[in-house]
Amino acid sequence: MRIAVVGVGDYGSRLAARLIHAGHDVTLIARGKTLERLQTEGLTATQGGSTFQTAMHIDVVRATDNPTAVGPVDVVLMCVKLYQLDDAMAVASPLVGPHTMVLVFQNGVTAADRLSARFGAERVVGVASATALAIGEWPHGTSPRTTVLVQAFKDAGVNVMAHDQVMEAIWEKFIVVCGGAVCALARQSVGALAQVPELRQLATMAETEVLTLAQAKGLSLGPDALATADHYVERIVATNPAWRPSLLQDLDAGKPLELDAWSGGAVRVGRELGIATPANFAIYAGLKPYEHGRA
Repeated sequence: MRIAVVGVGDYGSRLAARLIHAGHDVTLIARGKTLERLQTEGLTATQGGSTFQTAMHIDVVRATDNPTAVGPVDVVLMCVKLYQLDDAMAVASPLVGPHTMVLVFQNGVTAADRLSARFGAERVVGVASATALAIGEWPHGTSPRTTVLVQAFKDAGVNVMAHDQVMEAIWEKFIVVCGGAVCALARQSVGALAQVPELRQLATMAETEVLTLAQAKGLSLGPDALATADHYVERIVATNPAWRPSLLQDLDAGKPLELDAWSGGAVRVGRELGIATPANFAIYAGLKPYEHGRA
């Protein structure tokens, strides 16, 4: 299978290394210092929870800043932040042919629609990541091609499953994401947040608002979705209380924040639906000064 990875950060590196190790023809699309490092030092992928259970290093990889020279591939993995998506779609255009699958790895609930508008919904495959990757046709269903894709990831040692309602799975992850944004607002790890009842309450309020939005959009997320989110968080607290969500990691590092994929995304969807989201708005407003990073 010919695969291109656009966005060779932490997540993209993990996927790429395992797919290369499994024998797939993988090209990494990068530029600047990232490209130089890949060409001179190879690719290092860290361990990452239950989805990526081992670290890995590949000495020699195929990396380029010229996707036109690569041409259409079977699969494009879009592993960039949501605020980078427009630029990444322009970069990925030469890689997308009539039968290319474009996989959505962004946080939030808007990326798949944006990719569909650019490349056609028939090329988009939805992905939700929590304890495992859930992969399915967008907006719902499975197919022979997603079956092959899921097996390829399994063979590469990735914890993955087929999902025939991937839009619902993405919204379930969105519930967790919006609750986790409280960690960034309070500058606290998940374990520290769990010790403060008021912060736990704010996270629950934000999650409940997202559930209301999902139901208003006609998605079949019942009240159990909140229990599932709480169970997921409790498991993190029990196994890795020092864990800091990526939004908090970016804030700590002074990097731009993916606010439109977290609380800001809930606020935007709420405005479109005419539904108030005061908890998510408060989190969004509190983080807004840091949206573009700090010097």
